[in-house]
Amino acid sequence: MTKWADYLISEVSYDHENLIDIAIRHQDTAHGIAVGKPVDRLTIASDIKNGLFYLTIYSGKNSWKKGHQIRSFSILGNPYLRIDGNKVAFDYLGDIPEHLIIKSELPQESEIKSESTVEPLSSPRGSLPKESTEELPQELDLAPESTVEQTEEATPEQLLQLNDLQQQIDELENMLVNQNLQELKSDKNTSEEATPEQLLQLNDLQQQIDELENILAIQLNTSDEPTPKQLSRVKELEKEIEKLEAIDIEHEIIQTLQKQNKKLEDIEHKLHNPRKNKKISFESHASDVYCVKCKTKRTIKNPEESIMKNGRPAIRGICPVCNSKVFRIVKMKK
Repeated sequence: MTKWADYLISEVSYDHENLIDIAIRHQDTAHGIAVGKPVDRLTIASDIKNGLFYLTIYSGKNSWKKGHQIRSFSILGNPYLRIDGNKVAFDYLGDIPEHLIIKSELPQESEIKSESTVEPLSSPRGSLPKESTEELPQELDLAPESTVEQTEEATPEQLLQLNDLQQQIDELENMLVNQNLQELKSDKNTSEEATPEQLLQLNDLQQQIDELENILAIQLNTSDEPTPKQLSRVKELEKEIEKLEAIDIEHEIIQTLQKQNKKLEDIEHKLHNPRKNKKISFESHASDVYCVKCKTKRTIKNPEESIMKNGRPAIRGICPVCNSKVFRIVKMKK
């Protein structure tokens, strides 16, 4: 039996935050799929991080069916488990059966240690170091402390970079606040410093604008009525347009007449040429006749012209080989 993965998940239960509470994990061995044991989500996440391969499985009538690969990713330091590519803060292992499992079913820390020491699993990337196999259960049980330790392990260079970035952000915020204050002050000063003379100038400008608008409105109303010059110009343009249209029509008529003349010439040429071709073919092939007895074409001996009852011309004669009578219908007379 081919091995599907290091571990297989057949059942799962979720909490109120849609995170995996407990999952039933089976070990995929060379002899088959082992009996499932309950594990928590942090165990699965740490195994995947260490290079182990997880799959979901479905129970059939007499066998297991292969499901999807489980992937782990983190958001703000918290691990999540999903079978799709959506990176959201929820766990999702597909439509495998959900089963309510009592937390007491979880293996104790001593059992996990004994299993890890007796049967250590080999990852696809090679065997894990001894330190990782020994410290794995403690990291799973003390997940919050592990996050604290990870944050405390930041290097001095990273801390300096964070401080520099924080200072730059504070400077930018102060600059924005100062600019907003200056704009507000300038608006207040301009609104408070308006003198009576400025108000009078504004009134004069408003009156001038109103007068100009009235003049424009009057001009627009008067411009709607055309002047005699404009009317005469329009008539001249109409006459020129009519002339151009007449010229275009005459040109089209001439072109159509020329095309018709060409067609007539072609028809006349076709009518005259076929007669010549027929005479030539008659003269050239008048002596060739098919002999029924010889079953080949022969030259007519003593050819004689004759006319059939329906008025069509024909040639009668004798075959020069077998002396049998031959007969041929022709299209035209000589």
